[in-house]
Amino acid sequence: MSDAEFLRERHRESFKKLNELWSKLDALEDAVVRFSDRAPSFVEDPVEDVLGQIRSFEPSVSVIGQVKAGKSTLLNALIGQPDLLPSDVNPWTSVITGLHLNSRHRPANMRALFRFFDQEEWDRLVATGGRLGEMADRAGFEGEADEVRAQVTDMRRTTEERLGDEFDRLLGSSHAFPSLDKSTIDRYICYGDPDDLADGATEGVYADITKSADLYVDLPEMPRGLCLRDTPGVNDTFMMREQITLNAISDSRVCVVVLSAHQALSTMDLALLRIICSVEAREVLIFVNRIDELADPGAERPRIEASIRATLGRLGIPDAVEIMFGSGYWAQTAQTDIAAMAPASRAALASLHDGDTDDLDELRRRALEASGIFDLHRAIAQRVVDGPGKAVLNDVRSQIKTIIEMSETVESAARHRSEGLASTELTAPALAVRLDVMREDVLAEFDANVDALRDQLRDRLDRARDTFVASALTALQSHIDTFGEIGTWNHDPAGLRMMMKTAFTLFCSKLRREGESGFDRVLDGVQIVLEDELGVYRDGGSVDFPEQPQHKAPTVLARILSLDLQGSWWRRYWRVGKANAAQKRYHALIMAETSPLIDELIGDFFDPAAARTRDIIDSFAMNQASFCEAIRQRLADGGQDGPDLELGKLTA
Repeated sequence: MSDAEFLRERHRESFKKLNELWSKLDALEDAVVRFSDRAPSFVEDPVEDVLGQIRSFEPSVSVIGQVKAGKSTLLNALIGQPDLLPSDVNPWTSVITGLHLNSRHRPANMRALFRFFDQEEWDRLVATGGRLGEMADRAGFEGEADEVRAQVTDMRRTTEERLGDEFDRLLGSSHAFPSLDKSTIDRYICYGDPDDLADGATEGVYADITKSADLYVDLPEMPRGLCLRDTPGVNDTFMMREQITLNAISDSRVCVVVLSAHQALSTMDLALLRIICSVEAREVLIFVNRIDELADPGAERPRIEASIRATLGRLGIPDAVEIMFGSGYWAQTAQTDIAAMAPASRAALASLHDGDTDDLDELRRRALEASGIFDLHRAIAQRVVDGPGKAVLNDVRSQIKTIIEMSETVESAARHRSEGLASTELTAPALAVRLDVMREDVLAEFDANVDALRDQLRDRLDRARDTFVASALTALQSHIDTFGEIGTWNHDPAGLRMMMKTAFTLFCSKLRREGESGFDRVLDGVQIVLEDELGVYRDGGSVDFPEQPQHKAPTVLARILSLDLQGSWWRRYWRVGKANAAQKRYHALIMAETSPLIDELIGDFFDPAAARTRDIIDSFAMNQASFCEAIRQRLADGGQDGPDLELGKLTA
């Protein structure tokens, strides 16, 4: 077996569980397609919904970490394409890059799509200096804010001069390409030297205005329908892409946090930990990269892991977070030129075995195994299968079961009609009116209850903020009483974030219960129509409710706040002459920082979650209405075949 064949086989093996998931989805899709050829007309929409859900399934895995943590090198190694993504990228120009593996959603004649910032995003950056400039202004440090704005203004000037008349046309637009080419990718993702660009170089020519990139990669050894997202480093100087990164993470059910072995859990990694705190621990993998740079990786690993777990424990993050170790560099050299491995890296690899080896095939095997990429493959696959994979299978099977149950009930009604046990004089318009009234009543009650929940959530978030402010001001007064107007003081907002996340999670659970109540009310209304108007009995307990959407993690809570910042800002902040003046400024700062958080938690996370649940209730009500009309029609004139029993077997 050649090296390439060996590598492809290892990729297939490590993604085995994910491939098994796709086999199950394929079998369900095939059965639903066969069923649709002879399905009763009233289940056409539910059948299309099921097929759409299967075909749109594309689990997303976000990879986050500091600049220079080796994310891009690791991602290249994970898919066996060592040179695809540029690995030496300026943090300013890093973009959200989605690697869509064997995607069925790839647009025709497209392998690469690059989207640019729009005018509003670009103008906001220059007007405020980005998030960092906003925070400097808010904290009262006009000098620092002006410095940030000056840097950004200079960046904008050079960008606009370089692109000339093309600049205005590019904002808000996109570029698409029919093939993947490294030189093309480098023009949009990799940032070249400004002097080189002035001399006509093309690397990075569009990079500083590129917002996101989608690359469609077809590799037979990789699983279908998996999206790996490379994100900007969390230490992006201007935090321009911070919210874009957080949005990408909130859309992913699996998050891989990449730390650098020689600086694991540095100050900037605290931003990563804030992100971990905002998502479910079971959906997080920590990968400690670049262990090839450690003199003795085997000896260092227990110490690094203990340090990471201690820090996670202090932040209240459970032990469910899996920590893995490896080296994207080892995988990269094993996939390219193993003989070119750096001496220090080769020595580190030798320390994990019984010394070095002159056999290059053995060296390649050692490098691949120690790189951790196959273990990371398996861990990602398991998280996808246990999370979004399990959810989509359960939902699809539940919908199929409901379709079969409705079909069987219609046929049962026809038999009862022939036996004289059921009949109806209800006209189609009269039935439609009754069901419309029922549906509108259910949605109106849901809306009223959600409005009440929203008010309660805002009150809970406000109280969390007030509790934090009170504790912070008490601690501040103690500091001033002890040290006077000198020294550095800060109050970690981790507790505030945790209180807000707890409140959000609680009210999402209440929202889910409102969804269940909505389904119940729909089913009760349908049962009354079936029994009183159509003379048909259906066991309500046999009806499976549709799955409610997975609520997005409140990643807005991971956004960097002025309260997180350290150093000269804080040393100067409290030299204000009077303790009450310091308290007043601090109180104003907290209000300015947290009020947008509260608004965004409700407006950008809770309200969309409520809207998604409402849409599912509405769809459920309309499908049930079609079911009732099918029974009325069947009682009136009959004449349809029963359901395909093979489809029913797949719901077991």
